[in-house]
Amino acid sequence: MHERLIEILVCPGCRGELRWHIGSRDAGRIWDADGACADCEAVYEVREGIGAFLTPELQRTDLWEESHGALTQHLSAHPEVRAQLVDGPLEELGPADQVLRAEYLDERGDIAGAEEARRAAQEHLYTPEFNALMKECVERMVQLLPSGQGPAVDVASGRGTLLEPLVERKLPLLVATDFSTRVLRRSRQRLEHKGLAAPVSHLVVDARTWPFHDRSVPSLVSHMGLANILEGASDALAELRRVCSGVLLFSHAFCLPEDPVHAPLFRKSGHPLAFLNEGLEALRSAGWDAELIVRRRVPVRPTPSSALVPEMVVDRFPIAEAEFEGVLIRAR
Repeated sequence: MHERLIEILVCPGCRGELRWHIGSRDAGRIWDADGACADCEAVYEVREGIGAFLTPELQRTDLWEESHGALTQHLSAHPEVRAQLVDGPLEELGPADQVLRAEYLDERGDIAGAEEARRAAQEHLYTPEFNALMKECVERMVQLLPSGQGPAVDVASGRGTLLEPLVERKLPLLVATDFSTRVLRRSRQRLEHKGLAAPVSHLVVDARTWPFHDRSVPSLVSHMGLANILEGASDALAELRRVCSGVLLFSHAFCLPEDPVHAPLFRKSGHPLAFLNEGLEALRSAGWDAELIVRRRVPVRPTPSSALVPEMVVDRFPIAEAEFEGVLIRAR
């Protein structure tokens, strides 16, 4: 975690000031520290350079941890499957199993092998139209992001798809956030492997309770990440508005209201970003003035199933062939 972040960090529970005891630091980075809230006395840790700022009272569904646990358990019980998944020829695996191979290798620090497996899977997981749209959204997002001295924060960063192009943009300080410590650790390992880790801090946070001062973050970005905020997404939009002094740029795929298969499921979920019109209204209600930068309907299809670990799925949606509306939104 970069030492510069201390000046904008607060207790995510009560927003009190944090009193820091720093155990180890080097070249402007904090590797081991504790930050105690002056008001509520909660303590937040920095360990191995990753800051953890979760409050205990909010429930969370860590899909990264769940999928890792399920995969590890299955491969431990079936060593012959592990051998086929990890040691067999990559080209003989289906795309879902290539993704599982990448996940397994990531966890063991074989970053080059994981990247190779993920590249092999990508074009077969999604439709060409969807892949092209996502590529365009990332490119436009990076172009539109203002340059400046303050941090740009990646919301629900996951594997860190945005981080590499943002590092290449030469931004002085980037912050990757997610509430899964596991996926942030993997993200940092990949950046270190590629020599791109210098400007990036990793913080374990919950988007419903950000550990930042009001209006202290000039830029927020997210690539297909806001859909993964499953609990309290409306609260998260309001929190993003509280901390942001500039612009929010995010890509998203909306369900079409007339979709007979997916629309009933998304309506039942109650997610504020399920449908485009409702999503724009949710942004307005949270205090954002939003505009569509990219907007295009693209065909989507269910991601292929794993042949080796049948209970593992790459994506939960879509569950049938359909069209989704892919967008890039700029909000201020």
